[in-house]
Amino acid sequence: MRLKPFLLNFIFFLQVLLLFLLLVEDRIELPVVLQVLGRFHPAILHLPIGLLFFFVIVVLVQNEFKKKSFRRIALYILMFTSLTASITALFGFFLSRQGDYGGDALFQHKFSGTALSILCYVLLILFDRKGKTEIAFYGCGFVTIVLLFIAGHSGGTLTHGENFISGPIKSTERVDNINQTAFQQAVYPILERKCTSCHNPSKAKGKFVMTSIEEFKKGGKKGEEWKSGKPLESRLIQYIHLPLEDDDHMPPDGKPQLTIQEIKLLEQWVRSGGEFDKKLTDLREDDSLRILAAGMSHQNEAVVEKQYSFSSASEKIIQKMNTPFRAVFPLYMNSPALQADFFIKEKYSPNSLEELKEVKDQLVVLNLSKMPVKDEELKTIGSFTNLEKINLNFSEIKGPGFVDLQSLKNLTSVSLSGTKVTIESLKPILSLPALRELFVWSTGITNAQVASLNMQYPALSIVTSQFVDDKVLRLGKPLLENEGLIKKGELVSLKHSMPGVTLRYTLDGTPPDSLTSMFYDGPLNLTETSKIKAIVCKEGWYCSDVFEITCFMEGYKPVKTELLSKTVKYYSGQGSASLTDGGKGFVEVLNTPFWLGFREEPLVAGFDFGSDPPDVRSIVISFAKNLYSSGFPPTEVEVWGGTGTRDLKLIKSMKIDQPKAYISSQVEALSIPLLDAHYSYYKLVARPVEKLPQWHDGKGKKGLLLVDEVLFY
Repeated sequence: MRLKPFLLNFIFFLQVLLLFLLLVEDRIELPVVLQVLGRFHPAILHLPIGLLFFFVIVVLVQNEFKKKSFRRIALYILMFTSLTASITALFGFFLSRQGDYGGDALFQHKFSGTALSILCYVLLILFDRKGKTEIAFYGCGFVTIVLLFIAGHSGGTLTHGENFISGPIKSTERVDNINQTAFQQAVYPILERKCTSCHNPSKAKGKFVMTSIEEFKKGGKKGEEWKSGKPLESRLIQYIHLPLEDDDHMPPDGKPQLTIQEIKLLEQWVRSGGEFDKKLTDLREDDSLRILAAGMSHQNEAVVEKQYSFSSASEKIIQKMNTPFRAVFPLYMNSPALQADFFIKEKYSPNSLEELKEVKDQLVVLNLSKMPVKDEELKTIGSFTNLEKINLNFSEIKGPGFVDLQSLKNLTSVSLSGTKVTIESLKPILSLPALRELFVWSTGITNAQVASLNMQYPALSIVTSQFVDDKVLRLGKPLLENEGLIKKGELVSLKHSMPGVTLRYTLDGTPPDSLTSMFYDGPLNLTETSKIKAIVCKEGWYCSDVFEITCFMEGYKPVKTELLSKTVKYYSGQGSASLTDGGKGFVEVLNTPFWLGFREEPLVAGFDFGSDPPDVRSIVISFAKNLYSSGFPPTEVEVWGGTGTRDLKLIKSMKIDQPKAYISSQVEALSIPLLDAHYSYYKLVARPVEKLPQWHDGKGKKGLLLVDEVLFY
């Protein structure tokens, strides 16, 4: 056993080193290489745990070995247990010097880890001299196992937040929603699910603690994390929108990400003032924060963790169900019950709902708010036999399909606000035995009809919008009926859910007004990509806010498209095909096959129109202006024309104005005018921002150019 003396001396040296480092830790500046080693701590900490328990098993079955063989095997196991425990503690010390850790949990974990390392070494020495010290050996072994659990518990608290281990056995009591503030009822549940594991007293990343309102108000090491009324200038919101690979993106890669609805609710809370004391019931019924909170009430509600008898769906199936436009997740930790949320109405299809049949027994909550769901699809929903809550707010439901929901004996809550349901169409679901909540505000159902229903169904809570004191309310914005890239010959249609409104619009970029702007009397025949700005007005109401959207029209299709530069790893789309396939991306969801991203290199692409090229008057680049994710317009574009790649001349170059401050995210069109160019081959060059401006949170870093289509007219 020539290795034994060396290992014993080396392990002893590590114990002395650990104690010395603890004594002088405040004076230590770690070099980069040791910072890197520290980050291996979570990866190697399982080695001493496994080896220690393996040693315990070997000791328990020692009679199955020859005495000499047992001592040799056990000694080597214990030596490597002590060695890995020492290295784990040392790497943990390195990690503690570079993270935003603090509080009692760090102190406990640091010293319990060091003590565990020393005890493993003592256990090794006692075993090596076992005989006269057998009682001391077994006593030390017992203390070592106990200390292992203490160190593990404090480490779990640092990594996952308070009560990580004991959380599942703690009872969760229903909270009185009536007395809760908007922050407690709508905002904090989101932070608790997605943020507090990294922002708590034990692990305050960025020195920002979210578990206490007082600490939350103070902000982090950069000061306050939000500006009241200004979500675009608030780090709390900016960091959410950064690219996933960015070190400042929150929540970090590998952690559960915020959904689009959660992001919008946080943005609206900041926009409305970021108040902590105001109740949701104090807000107007048409207040955006109240409406968003109502749409997520089932997800955020503090509930008793109900026990279910059905089995869990496999992790593989749940992962399969999750797409950029549909999230499927457990209601709470270790529960077999699932919730499904849908996003981006343009990407919804009946098939995406049909696919949920793979988890039909586990599906308990279904959120289809603002999706174009029709009555025919209620038959699919009726097959989700354990469904308890369904949100169909602002869908296309009218009511005839409710007969297909009569099999849902566990259905307790139905949200139908903003739909065209009638009092008659509700009859099939009103008799459901478990139904307790029905949301019908902004529907054609009158207050008198609601009063009648209250008399017939006293156990049913019917929530409706009731406007009092003759308040003048603002109309909602109009909507565009077309989806994606608009085909040649397709008319562009605007709509509004309220009858009797007047719609006015502009196409020249100027804000519309209620008197002089063009009157919308039917679908528009647009021939090129155009920006529409529109409002709706009605007597007795305030006109809506301006609805602004760029309508991307189909153009000339090249015979062949080539991508001549490299994309960013996370935004590689479908290569050159993404530029001319007609697929339009969404600014809220960037990690889809539609977007191509460029940072280190400019966008360089070739477009071949063959032997019979058209006369091209303009080229339009469709790009994502998402400043939170460093998505900026290009700084400069060049268009080259010729007969092929070797015969090109510069025919147009443009400098592009850059944003001066944070603005709302949107997909925009950059139009490059040409003088009836007639070339077989075009090369397009678009350069991303070299350095983000001083006002941007990522100042000095390279900007990101995100493109989904290049169109020729």
